[in-house]
Amino acid sequence: MTPTPQSLLAELDATLVRAPDTWRRSALRQVLDLFLGGAAAYSRDHVGVFDEVMCRLIQNKDRPTLVDLSNKLAPVDNAPAKVIGNLARHSDAAIHGPVLAQAKALPDKELAAIVDKDRVDPALLAKMAARPQLGAALTDVLLKRGNRAIRRAIIDHPNARISEAGFARVIMSLDGDKDFAAAIAKRQDVPPELRLWLDKILKPA
Repeated sequence: MTPTPQSLLAELDATLVRAPDTWRRSALRQVLDLFLGGAAAYSRDHVGVFDEVMCRLIQNKDRPTLVDLSNKLAPVDNAPAKVIGNLARHSDAAIHGPVLAQAKALPDKELAAIVDKDRVDPALLAKMAARPQLGAALTDVLLKRGNRAIRRAIIDHPNARISEAGFARVIMSLDGDKDFAAAIAKRQDVPPELRLWLDKILKPA
């Protein structure tokens, strides 16, 4: 009889109870290499099994191991979601940084929840604002937490979706900055009622 994923995971759990840390570290390295070597061809179910295995192996892992894991998994489009989520919530910036800045496997809403809840370095917020695609949930938080440079980066980002509340937040903070107001006005997705405020700022004195 072919072993099922559930039976294999149960066997792994039994092994981990008595496995030394050196075995865990070696096993994680081998599983990671196996995943990275065929990630593009794996189905969702396959990735799910890797996810469960890695989640078990990374428990109580040392900082260098988690930093390496984060850097290697962050650029992978179909990286294991639970592992990526655990790394993204880690308190160490060297561990959560690569994931928050790059990971496509983490939904925008989850990214937004993490950034909104935890203190994130402004430099990392800037990297997040430069992600190729930005959903409205994430831009709302970045516009709230970020500085003026980050807000401008989002406004200039062609693939950033911005909610009405997000536009309102930026426009209300312009403080007469006509250059910034003009950049906002160039966007086709500015709500009509908010354009009235931009017109007032851009109106010649």
